[in-house]
Amino acid sequence: MSVDTIIEKIKARLAAVDPNGPRKVVGVFQLNIKTDSDVKQYILDLKQLKVDTGVSPSPDATLTVGLEDMLAISAKTLSSSDAVKDGKIEITGDLELAAKLSGGLG
Repeated sequence: MSVDTIIEKIKARLAAVDPNGPRKVVGVFQLNIKTDSDVKQYILDLKQLKVDTGVSPSPDATLTVGLEDMLAISAKTLSSSDAVKDGKIEITGDLELAAKLSGGLG
């Protein structure tokens, strides 16, 4: 599985959300996925229900994770909460909002 596959899974989950229905998480997240050669940067806009490449000028929270750990989270072999607890995800910004995102990354 690749970064692109993970992002496509996230996009599919967002596309399935009813924009007028109740939502557990509403915010803008900066997702940085570290690979061996660089960092892939994505904006997860859960207010507008979209994913873009790049850097958000004012995210509610920023999550930085290595590719292998992101793959494990996406495959559900590593929980987001365990990844945070083990220092595999670095979070800055609104920690409470980021905690609500748990399980919704992949």
